[in-house]
Amino acid sequence: MSPPNVVLAAAGDSILTIDASFFFVFISVICLIFILNRTLFRPIKRVLEERERLGIGRSKEAKMMLGQVDERARSYEAKIRAARAAAYQRVEARRRELKANRQQLVAEAKKQAEAQIAAAREDVSRQADAARATLEADAKGLAAGISSQILNRPVAPDRVEA
Repeated sequence: MSPPNVVLAAAGDSILTIDASFFFVFISVICLIFILNRTLFRPIKRVLEERERLGIGRSKEAKMMLGQVDERARSYEAKIRAARAAAYQRVEARRRELKANRQQLVAEAKKQAEAQIAAAREDVSRQADAARATLEADAKGLAAGISSQILNRPVAPDRVEA
């Protein structure tokens, strides 16, 4: 005997016939998909997403946080460099200002010293002239006295030549 399917195929009937069992199987599969999706696939998907978030997600968060920390550190260092540069500029400006003030004070001191030196020279010159006049008068007086003793007669100091 031949199998029943072969007989049906030979008789002209199709092997694939759609009957009520097909609809039952189709509706059962759709219901199973819906039920499995609700009870199995979604919870598994949530668990996997949570796992990824905790594992890989945390490492991504950590990398992102490290990137933010690096960016903040670079920003902080840039601000420090800018502050240092500004401070150096202020110090340099203050140093130039103090140097200019010092040079001005030195120039003023030199002028005062030169004025004092000129006044002292003039004073010394006057004193030297006065000393010369005094010495000359004393010398004439001594010369007159010596001449008077040598000549045994009085000699006037204005008659003695130096």
